[in-house]
Amino acid sequence: MNHDEFIASKRQEIVSVSRSILAGEVNIIEGIRKICALRALLDNPEDEAFLPIRAIESETDHFPAGAQRANWAPESLKKLDQEAEEYLADARDDIFAACREIIRLYSD
Repeated sequence: MNHDEFIASKRQEIVSVSRSILAGEVNIIEGIRKICALRALLDNPEDEAFLPIRAIESETDHFPAGAQRANWAPESLKKLDQEAEEYLADARDDIFAACREIIRLYSD
């Protein structure tokens, strides 16, 4: 795989994750973290389209997700899950708008 093919594959992954977030097929926080990891591999990781996603990742980086959750006490998880849901309820429109913009810009 050459560089251009690699970048194209990462762009496709970003679009796929964005679509999964919009469809409710992936946990929003996990999806945002995946987009942020993938964008770092692009030729232009500082693209303005990623600014809202990067901001939300920063605001939610203390919430355990995925395999990390196994290391947390149930009481703590319950509290953090409630906090995350409240945050995401307020940020959902911004997250979805950012995902739609990423899809628009990065779809081939």
